[in-house]
Amino acid sequence: MESRQFRPLTAGDLATLIESERTSLNDSMKIQSPRLHAFDGLRAAMMLLGLVLHSACSYQDSPADAIWNFRDPQGSSFFGLMILYIHVWRMPIFMFIAGFFSALLVERRGEGSFISNRLSRLGLPMLIFLPLMVPLTISAFVFANGSRYGGSVDAGFGVVSSMKAADLFVPITIHLWFLYYLLLYCVGAFLLIRAGRLYLPKGVRNIPTRILGSLTMIPGGTLLLCLPLILFLKNTAGLLATGFTFIPEPTSFFAYGFIYLCGWSFWSQRTHLDRLKSWPKSIGSILLTLILYLYWLEFFLQWIGLPAGDLTRSTCATLGVEIPDGETSMWIGASLSALMIWNGIWGFLGLCLLITNREIPRIRYIVDGSYWVYIIHLPFTVLIPGLLVHQSLGAFPKFFITLGLTTLIGYLSYDWFVRSGVIGQLLNGRRWPRALGRALRNRDLVEPEEQSI
Repeated sequence: MESRQFRPLTAGDLATLIESERTSLNDSMKIQSPRLHAFDGLRAAMMLLGLVLHSACSYQDSPADAIWNFRDPQGSSFFGLMILYIHVWRMPIFMFIAGFFSALLVERRGEGSFISNRLSRLGLPMLIFLPLMVPLTISAFVFANGSRYGGSVDAGFGVVSSMKAADLFVPITIHLWFLYYLLLYCVGAFLLIRAGRLYLPKGVRNIPTRILGSLTMIPGGTLLLCLPLILFLKNTAGLLATGFTFIPEPTSFFAYGFIYLCGWSFWSQRTHLDRLKSWPKSIGSILLTLILYLYWLEFFLQWIGLPAGDLTRSTCATLGVEIPDGETSMWIGASLSALMIWNGIWGFLGLCLLITNREIPRIRYIVDGSYWVYIIHLPFTVLIPGLLVHQSLGAFPKFFITLGLTTLIGYLSYDWFVRSGVIGQLLNGRRWPRALGRALRNRDLVEPEEQSI
């Protein structure tokens, strides 16, 4: 019999073996866990709509308020209407997608890996960037108002230079409130999963999510899912008034939490996603949000003390009923808002499943950069209007300049300083090579040999 010669395993052999196993694992994961491009695209779109809303805030024709205390004198009522409309469904869609991906993580990696992933991808960015964004945003508002009322841009910079450090560091979450909410939801989910494993039989643990998941797919289920939202939103006539302090605002916190739970439960229905891929249903749902918004706006304005509008009066006359009082308007407003939220979720999810449910390099790059762009955008959406406040360009050109420059700054900084560095690894899960040029040409963002981790 031929004897076999064995030799000790060298460091080079070990490295080759590890690399081989890692490549095999990556290939296996790619086959078993395809990327959910439609969900990624929808999540990024909702995040980037924040740039649209915040770029528009300075150009509303309503008086400045505590949330956004700067207004350009050249304003338009269009921006106020647009902000309210998008606000109704934007973050509910984001929270629904966040819940869906949370359930995905738990199933594929387990709850321990889920919570460590969420702490690193949500908690660390908040811990790092919130202390930077708060003073930059506060100083941007001070500059913009100083520029407007001081008569020049130099006056705005002068006011900022005289500020004290204590004025810049305020315990608020500003636009990163969603990270804070998501952290609380994820920690709560982790604790509930662990408690369920300890105290509940296996067949009982998932009953609530199975019921909610089933309601997302059965006819009429959406109407039942509206009921908890109506109860949460009743006191604000359907308006999700997000808080910016570290004590969550109850209405928005519980409403978003319920939507997050519904997204988590929807993971169990992922095999039925093709039922949402319908052009008539998707476009119909989105158009319905607009129709519902026109009615909701009237009841909301009536709830805050304005007289009933023409649409309300004509509808009530047609139905032969009296114009509702303030209490009734609250319930109707909450009901219309809940319907808008769910129609927005199904309509935009269906649209993304139809359009973006495949690898599109240009969209993938936008998705990859959206987290960074959203984190840093807020000071620019105040600073740029402050620089433009004395230019007689009109509200719409100023809005597009603000949005365009903010987006350009965000994505250029992402490509130059973030994507291939340690911050990119923090936000995107790994470092990717710079690829803005490839994305603009819609080419693969990385060479095939760079795909493996």
